Amino acid sequence: MPPRFEHVNPAVDEPRERAQPHTRALGRRSFITKGLAVVGLGTALPAAFVRAVVAEGVPPGVTAKRRVLLVLQLGGGNDGLNTVIPYRDGAYFTARPRIAVSAEAALHLNDQLALHPSMAGIKALWDKQQVAIVQGVGYPNPNRSHFRAMEIWHTASLAEDERTGWLGRLLDATHHEQAAAWRAANVGSALPPSLIAQRSFVPSLSGVPTYTLASDPAARGQSARRVTDWVRLYAEQAALGGALALVSRAGTQAYESTLDLQRETASYQPMAEYPNNALATALKTCAQIVTANLGTTIAYVTTGGFDTHAGQANTQTALLQGVSDAVAAFYADLAAREMDGDVLTVMWTEFGRRVRENGSGGTDHGTATPLFLFGGGVQAGVYGETPSLASLDQGDLKFNTDFRSVYATLLARWLRVDPRDVLQGSFPELPLLR
Repeated sequence: MPPRFEHVNPAVDEPRERAQPHTRALGRRSFITKGLAVVGLGTALPAAFVRAVVAEGVPPGVTAKRRVLLVLQLGGGNDGLNTVIPYRDGAYFTARPRIAVSAEAALHLNDQLALHPSMAGIKALWDKQQVAIVQGVGYPNPNRSHFRAMEIWHTASLAEDERTGWLGRLLDATHHEQAAAWRAANVGSALPPSLIAQRSFVPSLSGVPTYTLASDPAARGQSARRVTDWVRLYAEQAALGGALALVSRAGTQAYESTLDLQRETASYQPMAEYPNNALATALKTCAQIVTANLGTTIAYVTTGGFDTHAGQANTQTALLQGVSDAVAAFYADLAAREMDGDVLTVMWTEFGRRVRENGSGGTDHGTATPLFLFGGGVQAGVYGETPSLASLDQGDLKFNTDFRSVYATLLARWLRVDPRDVLQGSFPELPLLR
């Protein structure tokens, strides 16, 4: 017998399917193709209704957390020698006759080191005692492949079979203590491996307005009822247990997170002027999230383009200025709210570049690199030994600080979690924080 339809809007002649209780499990193919449609909020079901239908109980009250870690990844392998410049070392200029930054143009930090001249915004934060730089960061037996090097940094492991990220393991380790859906968030199109967890949901969004539950555009006027039915369907599937229960719970969490996000960020207005670039837009979204009452502890942003094999001078100048201006605006926004001491940013890249410039006016994949920390919570200064340009490892800088020591410091001294629960080993902590 053909299905019966009820026309609810003759003007658009739109069919309306009947809502029926679901008394048996959907097939796996049917569930996947018809059920999960979260791409990020749209309609007005209150989160309390979602929680009640799923019958998991109301989670602990969500309160603003005043210790936030923002991870900023510079994809491609930023050239550290032209970022933190050893302007008193003649070997630097000998190795880079075309792309070296002159001592006169560089922004001096002390009598040995300087920042790239395009990094005025970060230099201003340095002058406010809100920047720490760790020199010579790397790990044993460095890998010069983008994919493998990033995998090592993301997983905090030299083993090739690690399937979770270091931040994902952090979320799992604190899963029962912190139940807020927004305790971690990625601002970008794809979840970074650092946030891959076994049992923790992490929202990923390009912007607050676009984080919505998508409904069928052909079914105009039915969004609210369809979402109600969708939530009930997922709740009933969850009650049946098994693999579908896990998918149902993830879908419900995702939808609930859209409601929380729109409600808590509605009043946000930037209190600084952000530049017109993609990274600044992402950091403004981070400001919306971390200043809201969402319980956010971790935020993640990735920006790319740093693989400067050719024409590095102009390319890196533009990239570093974009990063510097965006970070400065982000902290100006936080400072206006007296929150610049509550958000700690760690900025990393998967490797540095070769010491010598190549024939195309660029640099090739290298090893050790500087790492940056920003925020009012840092103990400002330069840490670690500046790698020698006279004693190289087959043309590359030798590392002297394991990046996992930085992670251990962030976990223990900022997030107050035992690093051994996350890093699967012990690493010396550094005096980077107040």
